This record gives sequence, C-alpha cells and structure tokens, in this order.
Amino acid sequence: MKPTTLATACLAALLTTVAARAQEVEATVTVNAEQLPSALRDEVAGFGEDLRRYVDEMRWTEYEWDGAKVKMNFNVVFTGFSDGHMNAKLLVGSQRTIDRSDAASPMMKVLDESWSFPYSRNQPLQRDYNRYDELTSLIDFYVYIALGLDLDSYNKFGGAPMYGRARDIAQRAQTRSSGGAWSTQVQSGVFSRMGLVREVNDIRYNPVRQFIYDYHFNGLDLMAANRVAALDSINTQLGDLVITKNKLVEGSTLLRVLTDAKHVELSELFVGYADETVWRKLAYIDPGHTTVYEAARQRH
Repeated sequence: MKPTTLATACLAALLTTVAARAQEVEATVTVNAEQLPSALRDEVAGFGEDLRRYVDEMRWTEYEWDGAKVKMNFNVVFTGFSDGHMNAKLLVGSQRTIDRSDAASPMMKVLDESWSFPYSRNQPLQRDYNRYDELTSLIDFYVYIALGLDLDSYNKFGGAPMYGRARDIAQRAQTRSSGGAWSTQVQSGVFSRMGLVREVNDIRYNPVRQFIYDYHFNGLDLMAANRVAALDSINTQLGDLVITKNKLVEGSTLLRVLTDAKHVELSELFVGYADETVWRKLAYIDPGHTTVYEAARQRH
C-alpha cells in the first residue's frame, strides 16, 4: 500500500472510531423554509441533514458516555434573509429516558426567536473552539445545556461541566456583541439565553437543580416499582420548589424552561392523586400553565 493511501486509510479509520464513540446525543431535525423565496429554499435544502449529522457525529464529552443517548429535537423555521445572513427561529427540546420504562421525560423546551447566521448550500458545519460561530456555536450551546440537564437528573449537580462549556460559548458571544440575543438584560416573561446559562452556573439556583435530580432519580425512575411512593416523593419535592421560588427575587429562566417542557407530564402524573394541594403548588410554581393543571384536576 502506498504511504499516501495508508495515511488516508488511517485517517478514515480514526474518523470512523471517533464517530462510533460519539454516543451522547441523537438529534431529530425539522426545517421549515416556506417563508423564503424559492431560490433560498433550494439553498437550505440540505441544512436539516447537515445539522443532524453535525450533532450526531460530534464528540461532546471526553469520556465514554454511560447510558442512553440524549434525544434532542431541533425545529428550524427560516424567516428571511438580510445582510448576508439567514434569519430563523429555533425550537429546541430534549428528552430523558425513564428507568425501567419505554417512556421518555421532556427535559427542555426553548423557543429561541433570534438566530441569524451566514449560510450557503453544502457549507460544512464546523466547530471553532476559539471564537463564536453564529451557526454552530448556538447549537453547541443548547447541546451542552441539554447534556447538563440530563446529567443533573442522574447525579446531584452532575451537569456542572456541561454548563461551564455553555457559559464559555456565551462569553465568546459577548465579546462580539453585548446586545441582541445575547443581551444580559433579562425581561420578565421573555426567554433569555444569558438568563438560562447564568442560572445553571449560579449556586443560588442550586435548589432548582436539586429538584431536577430528585424529580427524576427519586421520582420518575421509581414509578415502575411503586407509583404511589414515587408520586408522594414528587409532591414533597414540589413543596420544596415552592419554598425555593418564594426566595427568588426575580423570575427564573431555568424554572420556566423546565415547566414549559414538563407541564403536560406533571398534570398527567397527578390526575386522581389524593392530596389535592399538589394543584396549588403546581399553579404557584408555573402560573403560565394554570389552565392545564386545572383541567387535569377536574379529571379527578
């Protein structure tokens, strides 16, 4: 075998090995380009597959991932083109496998309405560790948040390293611009990237992260073995979360992300539950979905 051929073969084998070890995330990508003119629709025709492959084949941790992949959904809605940039909205979510069950629990649901990046057909999606990339860095940011939430649900505060990486991305974004989608100004009721990454890295919000662990590891994962005991445990945890929310001086982006993802699951869990005070707890923690909880309560 010629040296060049040997080198090529070795490189291919290495890339295959790395791809095989990239076991952390499994992505589903949906793209809607209906708002774009036909020429631009053709330009982004392969974007969804490129994004899926980027997430699935990227190595996100330095260690061998133990357990099921984190399933993530990326729904990209292209809204226009200006100044050489594609404009889009991004709905991103993630799920966690429930122990001894075929079901999955939603972990994150975020609608990010301000994504703008340069893109041309067949453009390779690449990670740059030294600067903020308008396309891939935002994807990296949400993958690290999703991995952090997943790890927090199995080990108390286990997601800290992933949240640290998300913070690094946010800081690189801040060096480019102090405003826009990465603004540090958090408005009540409006999703904020900086608000989310600040909270997951702030010890004042550790009680919310504690809830993530207790709710999943000491709640949902026990459901198959003893449903009543698991629901009682979650009810107690919701009481603790009420106390935590009382102590917060401002609305929590992290808590909103969790409840946006979990309000349907929470409402279904407690249908027919004996202690009806759980509904008051849910309505206080998550007033935005009060009608959902009330409808479930009436199914008692």
